Amino acid sequence: MNNIFIDSQVFDLVGKLMSCMVSVLMVFQYFDTKYLRTYHSKTLYMGMKMICCLLNLIVYLFNSPLANSCFWVVLVVLSSKCFYYDEKSKKVKYYLINIAFVLALSTCEAVGGILVNAGAKIIGINQQESIVSFVYTVGGSVSTILFYYLILKRMFINENTGKISISQYTIYAVITAYVLVNIGEILFLIRHELSNKDYLFLIADAVFVIMTNLYLFYLLDTFAENKDLKYKLALYERQAQSNYEYYTKKMESQKTAMAVIHDIRKHIKVMEKMKVYDASAEMEAYTKSFEDMITPLLVRQYCDNPILNIIINDKADFCEKSGIEFKVEVEKLSFDFIKPIDITTIFGNILDNAIEACEETEDKKIYLMIHPFNDLIYIQLSNSFSGNVKWSTKGVPLSNRGEQHGIGLDNVEKVLAGYNGNMQFSVEKQVFTVEIMISHP
Repeated sequence: MNNIFIDSQVFDLVGKLMSCMVSVLMVFQYFDTKYLRTYHSKTLYMGMKMICCLLNLIVYLFNSPLANSCFWVVLVVLSSKCFYYDEKSKKVKYYLINIAFVLALSTCEAVGGILVNAGAKIIGINQQESIVSFVYTVGGSVSTILFYYLILKRMFINENTGKISISQYTIYAVITAYVLVNIGEILFLIRHELSNKDYLFLIADAVFVIMTNLYLFYLLDTFAENKDLKYKLALYERQAQSNYEYYTKKMESQKTAMAVIHDIRKHIKVMEKMKVYDASAEMEAYTKSFEDMITPLLVRQYCDNPILNIIINDKADFCEKSGIEFKVEVEKLSFDFIKPIDITTIFGNILDNAIEACEETEDKKIYLMIHPFNDLIYIQLSNSFSGNVKWSTKGVPLSNRGEQHGIGLDNVEKVLAGYNGNMQFSVEKQVFTVEIMISHP
């Protein structure tokens, strides 16, 4: 067995190993991004990746595309059943989507390998089969990474992801051009007789190209996601500040109203004098005018927290005008440990969502309950709705009124995290319920 044969076999083995590593990383990145992990141990999932990579390499060495496809289908089904879950998707749909993803990923790998193999034939490469196979797998790995970030991630994970910007496309093009140049270099060099050092250089170059490609695409994708998160965070803060300022003004208006009501004694004295002088007609008109003046100023007292009381009153008034039956049950408890701006974020958003859902149904009902529970504050808001609830990949209901309306509950979750709180959703017989638990210090 000569040195060239040994080196060529190393080529083939390294190429297959890199292909397995890329495929495993892409598949588990898909699962980690789209679904929730069944277990919390990071070591368990790291070990799974290593075991899957080795098993895939063993299957790959048989050079059977059918066996390789069956391996991935079995892996995806087992991972979907034992290590990841999605509470909102139907089981059949859940498995079919995941199988479709891995088959699409395999197709992308095959396309890249075929294109590189075609390029090798065009330029007349005459090398051993194992070396040609190495080039094929390198092209397939590069193609897998490229198509995953450009197409598959948007198709299977982030359905609502916005269009890729021109600057992103430019960077993607530069990275791809860099990779193609390196693959071209490999194709050019293997046309000639190579020494052992040349073989090692090509192996190192191919590994470097794939790892660099993977890292740069991941880095760029993370940068784009962070930019989107910063935009949403700024939007959250503007929304929360706007709500807070609105309800602060409402509270000031309430104080003004209370000052007017404070003068009620003067109005009573005027009516008493009218009664003494038997000015019944004038007194009746005055009384009617007085009632019309104070009725809008009267504020129902749902709780002791002024901001929360204003929010509930504001939503109750809107529901009354919109024909929505709005019931409120609040037990005596303290919200003093929660910042006023956070109270507006929590209750403003969940009540707005409930009203939005009720506006689209005939049976318009909203029920808000706030109770103490041990050292917790328990909040339950139920509302009627029509149609079907659409869920995000995180298990959060999606709004039908565009992206900006859909960020409200994300903002609520962000606020609750600061108080060791949590939020859960449930649907039963056209009634949507959100339950919130907040730890009381």
